[in-house]
Amino acid sequence: MNSPNSSPESNLAFPQKKQLVSVSTHSTKRRFSTLMKRILPLLLAALLGSTLGLIPLSAEANTGSSASKVYTQPGDHLVNGRYWKTSCEKYSSSVVRCTTNIWGEKRSASGAKYKGWVFNTLTYLPSSRASWSKNPLGKPGSWTASDGRKWKTECDTAATGRNGCRSYALTKVGSKSKWVVNNLVQFSTSSLPAVKRIPAAAPALKGVPKEQAPPKQTAAKKAVAAALSKVGSRYVYATSGPNSFDCSGLTSYAYRQAGITLSRSSRTQFSSGQKVSKSNLKPGDLVFYYSPISHVGIYIGNGKIVHAANPRTGVNTTSLNSMPFAGAVRVA
Repeated sequence: MNSPNSSPESNLAFPQKKQLVSVSTHSTKRRFSTLMKRILPLLLAALLGSTLGLIPLSAEANTGSSASKVYTQPGDHLVNGRYWKTSCEKYSSSVVRCTTNIWGEKRSASGAKYKGWVFNTLTYLPSSRASWSKNPLGKPGSWTASDGRKWKTECDTAATGRNGCRSYALTKVGSKSKWVVNNLVQFSTSSLPAVKRIPAAAPALKGVPKEQAPPKQTAAKKAVAAALSKVGSRYVYATSGPNSFDCSGLTSYAYRQAGITLSRSSRTQFSSGQKVSKSNLKPGDLVFYYSPISHVGIYIGNGKIVHAANPRTGVNTTSLNSMPFAGAVRVA
């Protein structure tokens, strides 16, 4: 169990315990719901964007649960056709923290897409402002965590509402780094009592999806990933990795990482699989150039290949049509 004054890294951990007891009066719930409705539209807009979709906070779920309860009540929620899953834990003796995930698209370590539970945000239920005096999540400012990640917190602003803070983590989204909302802290007041025990769970829902294991990566995709991981490596004739390559050395190295052995010349590799037309290329296909064949690369999709080009440029990506096309082979 953490203290509110502990380091911010602890706020990224998912709950370890489940301890559900009923708490809070109806008036407290109404006051907190009102405050959440002031804060959450911006939180959702910043975090979800067009990828996961927004919850109209005036909408009611088919369970009768308002959108604000998605973040403050343990259990499964269905709001505006989207499934949400929240779990709450005792963050300290006086603070309750809830973690909310949304059902959406995920990517495996290999880049494969699949459906599963995606982290949305952390919400700290009303607690004394004084208990957060030494925790950067409860006061304005910026800092760098021990893992090097950059954070910033704002409090009592138009975005957070009075008696509230929210923290952002600098996160890479695509090719750019953006400040993404990570958590919300709400302070108790004379009209908004502190919540010191975990709220009662939401009524059980039918049809809640279950996350499956991520799809396995195909040999072709493994080869593409292996070749792309070597972009920037040197070109050295008659080498096949791990730090330098010639053209067929790169292709044989990439497929070796996928468990497939290829011969060590572009001409012999042209006979190693099924011939495919230029119009039917898929990522992982070997593409050959010149007549007679003297160069080979790996098609990576979107009209591009990865190849060990020459001593001047080394391993790089380029257009499929950057050289005279001679044919293509599918080996996996």
